[in-house]
Amino acid sequence: MDLKLKGRVAFVTGGGAGIGKAIARVLAEEGCVVCVADRDQNAASRAAVAMTHDGLSAYAVTLDVAEPSAVEAAFAALRGKTGAAEILVNAAGLLSTGHVADLPAGEFDRIARVNIDGIINCVKAATPAMSAARRGRIINIASVSAMRGGGSVGNTLYGATKAGVVALTMGLARELGPSNITVNAVAPAILDTAMTHAALTEEARQRILPRIPLGRFATTADVADVVAFLASDRAGFITGTVIPVDGGILTT
Repeated sequence: MDLKLKGRVAFVTGGGAGIGKAIARVLAEEGCVVCVADRDQNAASRAAVAMTHDGLSAYAVTLDVAEPSAVEAAFAALRGKTGAAEILVNAAGLLSTGHVADLPAGEFDRIARVNIDGIINCVKAATPAMSAARRGRIINIASVSAMRGGGSVGNTLYGATKAGVVALTMGLARELGPSNITVNAVAPAILDTAMTHAALTEEARQRILPRIPLGRFATTADVADVVAFLASDRAGFITGTVIPVDGGILTT
């Protein structure tokens, strides 16, 4: 299926690794000019260089999405380099695990600055140009933990931030719909990424696996393909939705 994304400008946060990296590559393969934004400069550069070596259009920018002035500067630089972002994917995120009573003071604020404030900062920077053009796609990466209060692996605070992402997605869809900007979210379950491997023991992973009807953890490609669809005109009448990419775990 041709998603007709050739020449569109996409800005992907957290694009240096994991889900964000997979999304950036899929969008580039679909013909987008992709800005790979990540606070890890080396990771962002490696991801962008690998794509350009494959003949794709991508470049890297070092960015902490929790810093509003840095976000504004990044989008201003983007407009001068390639034109304004038509697609914004908010994939930057922090994971926190552990029982709430045992977590340090300020832990929620630490992860919410990226998982929630980071989205707000990027939306505020991206939407003026989208509104002027009367076209835009915003895709946020949520999590099934938003629907399960963090699930059973001790990530209650993470789940709370992702519930905030769901609420933001629905509210922004109402606010931005009159400007022909769609806002949707993708909610993965546990993925095979470095972040989740570091956070979960093998015992925990094996305890969760039997609860997934499709019998495996999600891959980053599973998520990236859904994001690419939502970024396309084929999803032009879909907004305010949260699409689980979870192998059916929410049914159990």
